[in-house]
Amino acid sequence: MIFMKYAKFLLILPFMALLFDSCNFEEGNPDLSGQWTCTETSEIFLKSGKGTSVYPVYLSKDADSPNKYNIDNFYRLGSGKKVSILVNGPTVTIPKQSVNAFVFEGSGTVNVDNNLIELTYTADDFGGEIDHVHASYTR
Repeated sequence: MIFMKYAKFLLILPFMALLFDSCNFEEGNPDLSGQWTCTETSEIFLKSGKGTSVYPVYLSKDADSPNKYNIDNFYRLGSGKKVSILVNGPTVTIPKQSVNAFVFEGSGTVNVDNNLIELTYTADDFGGEIDHVHASYTR
């Protein structure tokens, strides 16, 4: 009788192993690639009365670095204009970089569900005023 209990358990064990093996638990950073909707508030736009901008951005994983992403259409600069970010767990860093006559730098976070990225950064076009920006990316 005891053998039958163990035999049932031994028969079920391989199926349970297959079940857990088929679940792709994300280790490290999840893949954030794809289209996101950016809701962006810019100090310069607020002063000019334009308020908040909403537009699509596209994140693509850098082929050479697993923690690096390129954001296409960052700061609504247009298709092909990309800013790089570094993602380490929930922490996002926008290293200082020059794109399309602007210098960007900032930081942010990714939420636990990986469906919200909050960024705070500066955009300097050397025109005398540095833009302070808050952007929320959702998908």
